[in-house]
Parts: sequence; C-alpha cells; structure tokens
Amino acid sequence: MKIVVDTSSLLSLELIEILDDAIGIVEVCITNIVEEELKEIAGFNDEKSKMAKRILNNVNKGNIKSFHVKNDSFSKYLSRDVDPGEASCLALCISEKIQFLITDDADAAYYLGRIAMQNGIELRICVAILIELIKSNKMSKSEGKFKLEKLVKKRGWEGGVLEVLVKRYLEDDAFTD
Repeated sequence: MKIVVDTSSLLSLELIEILDDAIGIVEVCITNIVEEELKEIAGFNDEKSKMAKRILNNVNKGNIKSFHVKNDSFSKYLSRDVDPGEASCLALCISEKIQFLITDDADAAYYLGRIAMQNGIELRICVAILIELIKSNKMSKSEGKFKLEKLVKKRGWEGGVLEVLVKRYLEDDAFTD
C-alpha cells in the first residue's frame, strides 16, 4: 500500500520511533516540497532537526520515495490553512492515484477534506500507521498505547482536536481485546 505523508506526520512518526517500522509495511511517498521543508528543519540544531536528518537519510537511501510536484499542480490548493507541503501532497495523491494522505495538520485536513473525498483520497493522521503496525503484529497494543500517549504529550496535542482523534483511534479494534 502506498501512502503520501506530509512533513508534520513524518516528524510525528519519527518522534515515536515508528517510521522505520512503517517503511516495512507501507510504501512511504513524499513530495519535493516536503523534502525541502525537511532540509530546512535539518539545518537547525535541536531535536526536530535530528529527526529531520534521520528522515532525509531514509529518502537518500530510497526507503522513502520523493516525487517532484510542479508548483502549478498544487498552487490552487494553497490557503491560509494549507501550506505548500500539504497542498503538494494532495496533488501527488491525485496525480499518482494514491488513496491515503497522512497529515497531522487539522486545519489543512479540514480545508482539503472535500477535495480529497471527491478524488477518492482518504485523509488520516499519523496514528493510522501505528494502528497498521499493531494489526500486522509489528507492535504490541501496550507499546502502541504508550507511543500514542508520548505523541500527544510531545506534540502538544492535549485538549485539541488531534487528541480527540487519537482517542478515537484507541477505540479501534487494534486496541480492544
């Protein structure tokens, strides 16, 4: 299964140390715009830059496939809530007929949701990848719950829409006995 992942979701997956495992069960695709965003982040000297460098290492190794998306194919999706990375990811899903777009940006997802639905694209947050790892027995339920709690806390999602979505994922069959 192919998925397109934006910058924030890649960082989330790397934060909870499941990106490498995810690469083992799905084909992770990004755009040149996302790759450029990661390079910019990698230029700093903090925890996020270290994560960006590890992600870029996976791109350089060919574990994550980067597609060139032209500006004119995604500029129509830009808004105050949708940046070039997210817009280019939607354009890639449409052009390559990739069904899943992973984004942790709730505002962008809200704005792009109708367009995605019209094109048969399902928007998910990064937690969907964690669920797939549990369902494929690559991770235990208890480890998955621990990683979700870490994600919510480290990304500052407490009390927001993303925490609500994470709680919905916890109700998934992957977590129930």
